[in-house]
Amino acid sequence: MVGGSLWAVGPVEAGKTQGEATSGFEVRIPAPGPDVIADDVLQQAIDKVSATGGGVVLLGAGDFKLTRHADDETVVIKSGVTLRGQGYATHIYLDPKTPPNDLRYFPMRIGTATVPAHNVVIEHLRYTGNDKAIGGGSVMGFNARLDEKESLLLSCDNITVRHCWIYDAKQAVGCTKPATAMYLAKHVISAEEAKAAAGEIEKTRTGYFDADRMATQFKNWQVYNNYIETCGNKAIELAECNGGLIADNHIVNVVDGPQVIFGSRNVQIRDNIVYFTKTGINITEGSHHIRVTGNHVEPMLNASKTEALPCLIFRTEPLPLHSKISDVVVTGNIFRNQHTKAKCAMRFVTRPEALSCTYEGITLSGNVFDGDVQFYDLRNPSQTTIRDILFADNVCEGTVLTEPNSTMVSSHVMVRGNLLRQTGTVILNANQWIWSGNTHVNGTLEVAEGAKSNMIRDNVTASPILGGGAENVLAENIVMKASK
Repeated sequence: MVGGSLWAVGPVEAGKTQGEATSGFEVRIPAPGPDVIADDVLQQAIDKVSATGGGVVLLGAGDFKLTRHADDETVVIKSGVTLRGQGYATHIYLDPKTPPNDLRYFPMRIGTATVPAHNVVIEHLRYTGNDKAIGGGSVMGFNARLDEKESLLLSCDNITVRHCWIYDAKQAVGCTKPATAMYLAKHVISAEEAKAAAGEIEKTRTGYFDADRMATQFKNWQVYNNYIETCGNKAIELAECNGGLIADNHIVNVVDGPQVIFGSRNVQIRDNIVYFTKTGINITEGSHHIRVTGNHVEPMLNASKTEALPCLIFRTEPLPLHSKISDVVVTGNIFRNQHTKAKCAMRFVTRPEALSCTYEGITLSGNVFDGDVQFYDLRNPSQTTIRDILFADNVCEGTVLTEPNSTMVSSHVMVRGNLLRQTGTVILNANQWIWSGNTHVNGTLEVAEGAKSNMIRDNVTASPILGGGAENVLAENIVMKASK
């Protein structure tokens, strides 16, 4: 068999590979090697399998080198295609000698900018984007980006990326559309342009919550059991996605970890290991009904020691919109940040360009916060509201930080049954909080003079609680002296 040639086995038993039954054709491609361009042979095989109604493109061990084309993708993965390699030995990569270019580029794109792809599986292979080696633009991994106006109400559904090694891509895996007034022809526009394009209607209702757009969100994206290293943006991003799974991935040396954004819902982020240089898990811009469980998240040792570097962040995008992030459950995670100055385990950030954001219906239980928990927005507090928050049964190695309501509005926040291990005094500045059943192993609580209408009861502290403010109830608290 000549390197780069292919042969197909029709709709027969040969389609059953690695324990899975498939319909349609299986097309097998031996690796062309590092001296041969694999663009055409890959695309021809994908086209052939997709045209038959679906099947497997089985890649041999070795090198599949891609070039950069005049448009924004090299190879397009089409509907019904399972792209399967021989594990780490199958290596698809963009030629590291590719000249830099300031536009986003997709060497392996799921669908095109206007034509979606469905029922796609990518598995058992290695991919290298060579984004840093090329030094220009944003070289993506396995992404579906419907970024033209005519594709706004389309989606790519039933997409799985698993058991892959993905290196040096700006974003390893993701799906998105042009956010409201954010993307035009693949370029991010300025805040002024965005505000002008958004108009009065969008100031009260973001476009990705329109009924038609909600009905055409991406559906059933599963990204699991991958090794992802060195990404210059979000490692995995699900945008406008209804039903997704980001699980059991080992994510190392990425700028940002997994993200759900632009009204995504019903997404699980679970059992991932994430080492990042800027932010860990991102719950952002309109996302709701999200579950974050069993993850280990912390900054890289070589990350900046002076930046905040939150392990878990709730935030907005730089868009002039009123946003809400709601109904999020965060449980059984380890958020560890002890080797940076800020020691930030969790925080809220509403960007200055945003008109407002409300964070509500958030449950944080059974986690280890090995760092500070910031129940305030240091960047834009006047535009931020947090309410209906349950912070329960966590182990906190850092402190819990709050703000007065004159600075940032918060209400109906329950801090209950936590083990607070940091030495010293936690200061409660907020109004209408319930602080109940917590154990301050090495310290105590102080209610600030401006704090009002808080319920402080049944706590165990190492020294007496200091009560200030007005209309606060302090009852049944116990001072437990350390045993000799």
